[in-house]
Amino acid sequence: MEDIATQVVSEPFGELVDRVGREADEGFFHTAAQLCVRVGDDTVLDVAVGRTHLHEPFRTDTLSALYCTAKPVVAVAVLALVADDELSLEDQLGHVVPALAGTWMAERTIEQVLGHTAGVHTMNTVLARILPESFREGFLHAMEPPPAWRFGIDRSYAEFGGWFLLGQVIEEIAERPYAEFVSERVVEGYGIDPAQLVVRFDAHTFDTFGDRISATYDLTLHQPVPLLAEAGPETACEWNPAFGSYGTMKAMVGFYSGLLEDLAGAERVLPAGLLAEAVRPRLPLTFDTTLDREAGFGLGFMAPLSSHYFGERPSDSAFGHAGQGGTSFAMADPERQAAIGVLFNSGLDADTALSFRRVNLVDAIYRALDELG
Repeated sequence: MEDIATQVVSEPFGELVDRVGREADEGFFHTAAQLCVRVGDDTVLDVAVGRTHLHEPFRTDTLSALYCTAKPVVAVAVLALVADDELSLEDQLGHVVPALAGTWMAERTIEQVLGHTAGVHTMNTVLARILPESFREGFLHAMEPPPAWRFGIDRSYAEFGGWFLLGQVIEEIAERPYAEFVSERVVEGYGIDPAQLVVRFDAHTFDTFGDRISATYDLTLHQPVPLLAEAGPETACEWNPAFGSYGTMKAMVGFYSGLLEDLAGAERVLPAGLLAEAVRPRLPLTFDTTLDREAGFGLGFMAPLSSHYFGERPSDSAFGHAGQGGTSFAMADPERQAAIGVLFNSGLDADTALSFRRVNLVDAIYRALDELG
């Protein structure tokens, strides 16, 4: 494990880190957090505060369930197949995954799934989580969108179904487990230590790294409830491209820093043109029935971030993704060449987590960036 001496706190971030640390001690909003910020090649913040669910020090290499924050990692793997001419955005699911031929989803395209216009949003994460793993595919096939749904036009965040299907697409084209392909092509492609971003645990990696997992607390109930299943092999090792990854904020910042390099033409994983199309808003803002607000998306990314409670400080070109219950988010802002990752070990009600905490936290990070110059 990393020693606390390896943490980085540039002077403008000191007040923010102190505040997050005090909040961890109080335990009202969270009991632990990770914050990481990189500007260009320089890491200006990489810190962890608080304690795990086992009351051990929460470190910068402590692993947490990333939920939706890690979804863009899977999206970039799909886009890598497009860049390799193994797949196209216009390909229909039924032509790629034989098991989907004859289902209502067969004619839905890769672009529609990535852009949340495929109508696969009706199966939510709560239902997906409580269903046995072997039942999920059948339920997904049975849950059609509303009759008036206009494919490719109407949009609603597919928090489970879209990513389940993209995992199947990756395995069909790559001819190997999705986690193996995503880890090799994307995680290692951006120079990220796979021990810092575990796309999916197996028995061996769980035995090796499982003791670094810290469970999330649910603070929406009458008392804090640790989600202990996150730290067990049954949940950590399940086939779950939608929200099965574990990692650190250092790893997610490494991912977004790699994306910024690719936007500048590095082509470490994706060509600049394809990535630029993926991170821009694809349609005008419309009401999203899953999120219960107006929201915009690119191809696997939240964009613009202003429609996802990131406040007004990120530039119009900023993009990223946030996780379950406001527990985490990661993003990149090309205008500042900044990559940002924040994780709290507690899920809160939406009003507190998003419209209050996230907006103010992002503003505090940008004020510190302003001071850095």
